[in-house]
Amino acid sequence: MTGSENPAKQRYVLNIYRMTTHNGPGIRTLVQFKGCPLRCLWCAAPESQAPEPEIYYSPSKCIGCGSCERACRCGAIAVRGEKAVLDRGLCVNCGDCAAVCFPGALVMAGRPMTVGEIVDEAKKDKVFYDHSGGGVTLTGGEPLSFPDFTLELLRALKAEGIGTGVDTSGYAPRGDLERMIPYIDFFLWDIKHMDPGVHRELTGVSNERILENAAAASRAGVPIYLRLPVIPGYNDSQENIGAVCDFAITLPSLVEVDLLPVHHLGKAAYEALGRPYPIPSSLTAGEEALQDMKAAIMSRGLKCRIVA
Repeated sequence: MTGSENPAKQRYVLNIYRMTTHNGPGIRTLVQFKGCPLRCLWCAAPESQAPEPEIYYSPSKCIGCGSCERACRCGAIAVRGEKAVLDRGLCVNCGDCAAVCFPGALVMAGRPMTVGEIVDEAKKDKVFYDHSGGGVTLTGGEPLSFPDFTLELLRALKAEGIGTGVDTSGYAPRGDLERMIPYIDFFLWDIKHMDPGVHRELTGVSNERILENAAAASRAGVPIYLRLPVIPGYNDSQENIGAVCDFAITLPSLVEVDLLPVHHLGKAAYEALGRPYPIPSSLTAGEEALQDMKAAIMSRGLKCRIVA
C-alpha cells in the first residue's frame, strides 16, 4: 500500500453523478474522487486536487446566523456584518462549521466511501447500463493516484457485471497502471500539451510518463479516447495540435480525439476554496477555431469530436 492510500479502505469522494451520457459509451455513473498530482491552470474542479476534505464556502448562501462561528474550535470564522468570514490560515478543515450550516454556505468537499458503498450506488442503475452499453466511469482528481483502492473497486464492479472506464491524466507509475488494465474497458486520456517543458509549466509535472503510459495502455488493447482541453494561448497552436495528431496516430487502440473547449466552470470553486483563479476568465475557444482544429485533426485520418 502506498503512502497515499487510506488504511481504512476508504477514499474521499466528491460526487457520484448518475445517468450521465458524456463520460463514455451508454448511460453511466460518474464517480468523482479527490486527490490529483497535477495542478492544471484551467482545472474545472480544484476541490478535487487535495486528497483530504476541504471547507467549501459560498458567501452568497450565508445568512449571517453565527452558528458556524460558535461551532468553530479554531477561531477561524467570524460574522462580519451579514456574512461569515473564513480565515483559511486558521481553518483545519474539521467540518464542525459545515455540520451546523443549514443554509449550505459551508460544506465539506469530500466524504469517505468504501468500495462496497460505491458499488452499491453503481448497482442502482445496472439495468440502464445493460440496455445502453454503459457502466461506471472513475474520474477525479486522479483515480490512478490510489491504485490499491481503484484496483479493488474495478474488480468489484467487474464482478457485478458492470462496465468500467477511467478518466485520467495518465500520470501514474507504470506498474500500478498495468495492474488495473485488465479491469478497464476504456480510457478517457487527457493530453494537456505535447512539449514536456510547457506541460510542466501548465500542470506542475512533465508529460513523459503520461505519454509512455498512454502508449502502453494502447498496446494492451484498451480503447483510448484522447482528450485535449482547448485553452486559447496555452495549448491551441497549430504546432501543438500537429504534435497531438502525430502522437495519436501511434496509438493502435485510439477511438477518437476529443476537443474540450475551456468553460471556466472551476472559477466559482476556486473562490469557494479561497484561492485565486489562475487564468483569465475571459478566455474562450471560438467555434470557428474549434472547427478548424477538428478539420486539421480529421485531415490526418483521425476521428474527432468537439465535446462542449
